[in-house]
Amino acid sequence: MTLIFLIFIFCFSDKVEGCQKWSDNVTQQIDLAFNIFFMVYYFIRFIAASDKLWFMLEMYSFVDYFTIPPSFVSIYLDRTWIGLRFLRALRLMTVPDILQYLNILKTSSSIRLAQLVSIFISVWLTAAGIIHLLENSGDPFEFKNPQHLSYWTCVYFLIVTMSTVGYGDVYCQTILGRTFLVFFLLVGLVSDPLSFFLLLLVLYLRLFLLSL
Repeated sequence: MTLIFLIFIFCFSDKVEGCQKWSDNVTQQIDLAFNIFFMVYYFIRFIAASDKLWFMLEMYSFVDYFTIPPSFVSIYLDRTWIGLRFLRALRLMTVPDILQYLNILKTSSSIRLAQLVSIFISVWLTAAGIIHLLENSGDPFEFKNPQHLSYWTCVYFLIVTMSTVGYGDVYCQTILGRTFLVFFLLVGLVSDPLSFFLLLLVLYLRLFLLSL
């Protein structure tokens, strides 16, 4: 559901922000329907939560805080703003839990692999959304230097940069975009290789023990 939501929003949204009547904006209407679903789902989870305070402070709750209200505000203002909708990609990290609940993932190594892959994809898509927002908005406070990049161009740019290939056909133009990219790469280049190295080490030891 989250992935369908992200694909819909970023495939049919050419600009970060625009002015259009809500009654004439089909994209905004479908976006509202998605957010009503997520809002109902939030309240169901809130009612079912044993610790209400901890629930309100967890990561997925903050995702709802930053993504649901802007959809209703945009109706009042007759403006569309992609904003922080890309944070929905963080929910992809729950996919391994769902697969484990359905008994699709049974071994510890497969669960760990699915967790690493889901974390990588969710962080990758979320970071691409941040780059997309910063580059299309421009630097504050005058916002005079934006560059038009589609979301999927930012996804491509980020994976090329993270793989250290760096073709140079796409690059960050804003100061905020460059600053975010530097810190993101510093963290990503240290954490991701280490995680995959540990995973390969676990798989190797597992195969070695089975061969004895």
